[in-house]
Amino acid sequence: MHFISQTRYNPDSGRDEKYYRIKESFRDKLGRVRSRILLNVGFWSGLTPEEVRDVGRGLTFLQEHRDEVALFDDLFNEYSEQTRLHIGRFWSEMVESGAIDISRQVIKESEAKARKMLDSESVKHTDARELGAEWMTLQSIRQLRIEEFLKEQGWSDRRIKAAISMLMVRTVYCSSEFKSRAILRDNSATCELVYGEEEESLGYRAMYNVAPELYAIKSELEQHLCRVTDNLFNQENRILLFDLTNFYFEGSKRSSQKAKFGRSKEKRSDCKLLVLALCINTDGFIRYSSILEGNTADPKSLPHMIEEVIAESPLSDNSKALVVMDAGIATEENLSLIKSKGYNYLCVSRTKLKDYELTPSEESVLVNDCKGEVITLRKVQRKDENGDYYLQVNSPQKLHTEESMNGAFKERFELELTKAKQSLSRKGGTKTYEKVIERIGRAMQKYPSIAKFYDIKYTRSTANPKLMSDLSWSTHGEERAIAEYGAYYLRTNVTSLDEKSIWDYYNLIREIECTNRQLKTDLNLRPIYHQTDDRSEAHLFFGLLAYWVVNNIRVQLKEKGIRHYWKEIVRIMSTQKAVTTEATNMLGEKVVLRICSDPPPNARKIYKALNYTTHPFRKIKICSTQ
Repeated sequence: MHFISQTRYNPDSGRDEKYYRIKESFRDKLGRVRSRILLNVGFWSGLTPEEVRDVGRGLTFLQEHRDEVALFDDLFNEYSEQTRLHIGRFWSEMVESGAIDISRQVIKESEAKARKMLDSESVKHTDARELGAEWMTLQSIRQLRIEEFLKEQGWSDRRIKAAISMLMVRTVYCSSEFKSRAILRDNSATCELVYGEEEESLGYRAMYNVAPELYAIKSELEQHLCRVTDNLFNQENRILLFDLTNFYFEGSKRSSQKAKFGRSKEKRSDCKLLVLALCINTDGFIRYSSILEGNTADPKSLPHMIEEVIAESPLSDNSKALVVMDAGIATEENLSLIKSKGYNYLCVSRTKLKDYELTPSEESVLVNDCKGEVITLRKVQRKDENGDYYLQVNSPQKLHTEESMNGAFKERFELELTKAKQSLSRKGGTKTYEKVIERIGRAMQKYPSIAKFYDIKYTRSTANPKLMSDLSWSTHGEERAIAEYGAYYLRTNVTSLDEKSIWDYYNLIREIECTNRQLKTDLNLRPIYHQTDDRSEAHLFFGLLAYWVVNNIRVQLKEKGIRHYWKEIVRIMSTQKAVTTEATNMLGEKVVLRICSDPPPNARKIYKALNYTTHPFRKIKICSTQ
């Protein structure tokens, strides 16, 4: 702090005199030299240059020690009395005007700016992790109130966080428990989102115990999810879809009682199977699930499922639910059971109709299938004891498929017959009567849909009855079968529905087919590698929980016109990352920032459609002196 002077005209004295001002120079935190006027003293005389200097020194001392509790009275005894008086007067004026605090404020402001200014050469980016898909999944889990449910079940906070973490990884990455550990450690921000600042890694025991512990409360958890989704989407569950699928094992599975050889829907007859029976509503949410033995026939699964669904979701007095199913489940016994329980049904007829008439072709109803092809619907007029409503469906795609397949089968079957006939006259050919019949029998087993239209005549040799002398064949009823190519029949006990409504209701079965496809492909539920039934069933149920989370997201996106498959949704959301940035600021401090990147436009669109928040956390700033 020092004085500066300037010669000016003094109107009071009428002559030029020195005009004094007190000036301060200092260096801010950015290293810049700053100066400012603290006090305009004015025209001042009567002091020697040495006294003026002493006044400046005294004021500087006071400013440097202004935060001390008290000053000694004899601080400036070496100065003259006049000098001390000026020091006290000027200091009081500067305190009253607040001038002495301005420099401090300027230094603080520069310090704040210096703290934010980073040395570009010191910047390092570390610990980049997948964030977007995990954050979306966690919000879906919280929307389903799974954490609240587990807390009501008496689970500890530690167990709940472990379960949520594993469910998030299972949903996003569709990985096994073994692989999930590496994902949590190296790739995903899951633990950071679930545990927050108390981030920790899950041990093997905790990870492997999650699925069995959740499976132990399967029924309660499924009912909870049904209630939540019913409230979220205002569902009445008036239409229920029933279907079965199976999952194949890898390995012998000697320790499993449920793993059995059966009819694999994926043509894996070499592997043991488990059967998953599902009942879902029109939005794809599971109403009931059951894990059955691998050799369970489709019709045998329905009675138990119906009883459980009725127990968990009883019907209201004034309405009936419509059960939609494929032909595999729709036996006469099951249809009677459904009807006796107060439900209606809609299915594909298991048998070809006989003795029936169709409505005139001009009265047929034309609709478009999912691929835009025209489907013809015609009512069936027949006298049936059960009084059910039948609807003939003619599909161009099915017609083309059956014509192509049966044409190829017919050609191959007749080729087999021709070879067998030629072999009778060829040297070294098969001529034994029984062997020829066996040969033809194998061909008939190979092409049963075609062989039933053939009458085959076998002629024994008169010279040697053990040999066959001739083989001939003819066809019957083939014309009628060709006429019905591309046609199948829908059956329902609801006679008040029109053709279009029946078609629309039946096509809802695609929802359960979509569910099965998501479980097997998007969620990677097969093959199953577990050895015991408990582990295998827990594995499947954990996959169903992941499906609940996925379907909750997809249903909301469908309402906004976004129809991506789950893998595509995960790909889009995975563009949002979490990264740690380390650098040194202008104050020489080490700055650590944990930053969540902004979602790109496609990810932001999904967040907006779901009404989810886009950022799980803001910048976390940690500063420490180096």
